Amino acid sequence: MMRLAETPMSDLAIKPVRTAARCDGRWVCLVGPEVEENLSLRYLAASLQRAGYRAQILAFNGERDFSRILAAILAGESEPLLIGLSLAFQHRAQDFLALAMALRENGYRGHLTAGGHFATFESEALLRNFPELDSICRFEAEETMAELAVALETNQPLDSVAGLAFHRDGDIVFAAPRPLPKLDHLPWPDRTGEPARALGHPIMPLVGSRGCYGHCHYCCIAAWHEASGQGKRFRLRGVEDLADEMAEQQQARGIDIFVFHDDNFFLPRPEASLERINALADALAARGVRRFATVVKARPNDVDHTVFAALVERLHCLRAFVGFESDTPAGLATLGRNSQVEHNRHALEVVRSLGLYIGFNLLLFDPDTDLHGIASNVAFMRCAADYPFCVGRVELYAGTPMLSSMQQQGRCHGDFLRRDYRLASPDVERAFRLFMGAMAARNFGDDSSVLRLSTVRFEIEACRFFHPTVYRNEWRARAVAMTQRLSLHTADVLAAIVERCSSGKAPAEDEAMASDLALACGQVDQQVVAEAQALAVEMSTAVGQTACDGRHVRENLIGFPLDRRIAP
Repeated sequence: MMRLAETPMSDLAIKPVRTAARCDGRWVCLVGPEVEENLSLRYLAASLQRAGYRAQILAFNGERDFSRILAAILAGESEPLLIGLSLAFQHRAQDFLALAMALRENGYRGHLTAGGHFATFESEALLRNFPELDSICRFEAEETMAELAVALETNQPLDSVAGLAFHRDGDIVFAAPRPLPKLDHLPWPDRTGEPARALGHPIMPLVGSRGCYGHCHYCCIAAWHEASGQGKRFRLRGVEDLADEMAEQQQARGIDIFVFHDDNFFLPRPEASLERINALADALAARGVRRFATVVKARPNDVDHTVFAALVERLHCLRAFVGFESDTPAGLATLGRNSQVEHNRHALEVVRSLGLYIGFNLLLFDPDTDLHGIASNVAFMRCAADYPFCVGRVELYAGTPMLSSMQQQGRCHGDFLRRDYRLASPDVERAFRLFMGAMAARNFGDDSSVLRLSTVRFEIEACRFFHPTVYRNEWRARAVAMTQRLSLHTADVLAAIVERCSSGKAPAEDEAMASDLALACGQVDQQVVAEAQALAVEMSTAVGQTACDGRHVRENLIGFPLDRRIAP
């Protein structure tokens, strides 16, 4: 049986004093990351509450939360009937499985289930290797979780719960698939707690759809909806239901900024996107929704001038994440983006003409790229240097066509908990390792300079929209200049890495080069962060509000694991 490697979190496990705690048949505990309002957990909580259960979400964002979560579950007056663990993010799986082991070791005897993208695709492997887990809620689980709680409380057989995988008599049983729920029939997410804020303006994440019309080879979300097979892979909420939630939340919590976490806010045809934008704007106006702003995600081929003009004018979009991902035909083909380099350039023209602030990622290191492809993407960075971006490697997510292809080619190593691979070109693999040695801190983590700068850029747009009498154009000019300095430095460092790897020089001195580059990057990062912080303080002081905490930016900017490390 496969078990976890030793983890530092094992040292944090506590041994709560067990009293005569009884199971509370009406308490369900949900554990997952909550950098911002975690919609997947909050939809589950709302569905459980509608079924009559008390659902509590415990945020598990890192090692520091481990002991607190154990104590909250085990040292209370009663233990929960059911604990649900979020296994959505593959790179956090070991953290949550360590928690499951610690719960069992410390005496929890209730039902432990897990769900999310990773858990769904690796259900059998997880249940076979981790008997601490009693079941897996596969695919969209709002109805599954509620029915599971009822079945546990009333001692009903688990195979009556559609969408569940579970242990029975030494076997792993898959219950009948569950049809995907109709989005307008789901209760709105639980909104317990204080929202994130930008210059004092409350921010709320929400979704107007689930799924995407794209079929990208590396995307676990596209794979998730494709594999469910029990309904449309791209579903929309009705505009009326969406507007009702937005209006209710503005009235109840004063929400001013609505961050759409739709995998893609737009529809395949520009005419359909325009119709939906106008319908939503009309519905919000009819409900008396006052001054508000939005944030959305888009594919480059969605960036149509008429559609985006309506987005800015009618839905007051402050920022769009545009998924460029690659600026080479070969890279776009490898990723399965079904778009063209021309879409990238056109998208830049449109957003610049509208004055719309954007962010993006570049998956510079895809499995089959070469040094020429990296150089082409570096040239694109220079073209888009006025916008913040992150650079990374394509990762292999469970259930994706990319993973399947790499497995068939025999290019993967590791196990289902942590798969890794080497890039096809040794020169590119070398370049990737130099990149990670030089610029990991710039591109990954909550304190990265790109993230800090992106947060300030968003604050500026919020100030420009909500505080026009205070806003100063020079703030934006300063922030754009910082962004260009950081972006162009990233391009310069990558160009130096490409030159080194194509020069024929032996890699013996690569470590020294990476160290020198990391020092130079650190100096630029420190300067940019200091200037950005000073600008944020100046702006928030002028507005008379607290600066943005950046929670929404983390979730919407970074498109790959924040703690990506080179495997040994």
